[in-house]
This record gives sequence, C-alpha cells and structure tokens, in this order.
Amino acid sequence: MATKSPSTPVTGEHIKRREHWAAAFRGLLHGVFVVLEEQDGKRKSRLFSPSQEGKKAGESTFNRAKLLNVGFQEALKDYDYNCFVFSDVDLIPMNDHNAYRCFSQPRHISVAMDKFGFSLPYVQYFGGVSALSKQQFLTINGFPNNYWGWGGEDDDIFNRLAFKGMSISRPNAVVGKCRMIRHSRDKKNEPNPQRFDRIAHTKETMLSDGLNTLAYQVLDVQRYPLYTKITVDIGTPS
Repeated sequence: MATKSPSTPVTGEHIKRREHWAAAFRGLLHGVFVVLEEQDGKRKSRLFSPSQEGKKAGESTFNRAKLLNVGFQEALKDYDYNCFVFSDVDLIPMNDHNAYRCFSQPRHISVAMDKFGFSLPYVQYFGGVSALSKQQFLTINGFPNNYWGWGGEDDDIFNRLAFKGMSISRPNAVVGKCRMIRHSRDKKNEPNPQRFDRIAHTKETMLSDGLNTLAYQVLDVQRYPLYTKITVDIGTPS
C-alpha cells in the first residue's frame, strides 16, 4: 500500500468490499502481491502481482522475497508511492478495522492467522501480510533475493529491521485475524534447506543482497481494473 496520509485507515469498504478482492485473489492464487493506496482528496488502491515464470513454465523454484522486491520496483514505475503492503495472496483479512497502511514503524498485519490458531506463532514472526513505508524498505535494502523455496525470508526481514533499529508494530489479535485460502503447496516450493544458515548471517549479507542486487526480466504486463499482473523471470538458485 502506498499512501500520502498514513493517518487514514483502509477499511473493507475502502477496498471495494471483500468479495471484489476475493475475485482478484482467485486470479492471483499462486504468488504474492503488493497493495498500493494513494490519498489525494479521494482514495484509490492498486494491486501489483509479480508472477514468477522461469525458462520452462511451472519449473522455476519459488522465491517469495525476490518477487516482493520486484513488486516494489515495478510499482514505482507506475507512481512514486510511499507506502507498501506486501501480502501472500492466500490470506484474507477478517476484520475491517485491520488497516492496510503504513505506520511510524514497520507493521505486521496478519498477526492472528487461522492456520496458527489465531495467535502469533513466535514473537519475531513477520510473515503473511506486512506494511513498510518506502523509506523503511529502502533502509533495509529491501528483502533478500537468495531464499529459494519455502521458509526463512520472513525471519531474515525481521533481522534486517532489528539491525536498522526498527521495531514491529501490530494490531491486536482480534483486529489482526486473517484466514487462509486452502490450497496445496506448489511442487517447486519445498522447504529451503539453507534457510537457517542464511538467517544466522543476515547482518553480514543484508547490504549485499537486496534491492541493490535485484535482477529480473519482465516477460509480460497485464493491467486489470483491480490489479496489475506482472510475469517475470527471476532466474534460478545459484
């Protein structure tokens, strides 16, 4: 989400009601998206969904954090947004008071997901849906590009924020309830066996792995009423 006025919450009414978002979610179910909102007299919002495709369709290893970096970069080609909400497409907010906007500190929005029994799995958890201002995102050099497969990137992002002196802001567990759309895990999204070693070295790698080393190729851009879908080739694990 990008906003010029961080004091105004974005409610279910603002985002065209849940059923409209659900229609977009169904078309974007295999990936991640970036929500952008600008306030300039009237509110408007925009989804940017970077969709990963390798040299052979369906055979590329998933890289969530790198795709979110792509969403950030591509969104800024559309407008100079200053607030970004990064979300997995399978998470739906259950409370209209859960503001998809930026705060003075990085915001973790999906604090009470149904798959975790509507509670936070651990205090450092920063997965699912989060919001960062443009400046916060640039300060941590964006997200890591080297987490291929499932897991680890959320903890790396948490570490980046901590190393830059930022703390996590969260709604309470009632407001922060989210449900997950059930689906099977993609065969190319298996657990990353290197994730624990990479997390342990965030401080050494964050300045050399992120926005400043992001490389990808845009294959296709499709603009719809609610969202923009960007198909990209982000390479393969090295």
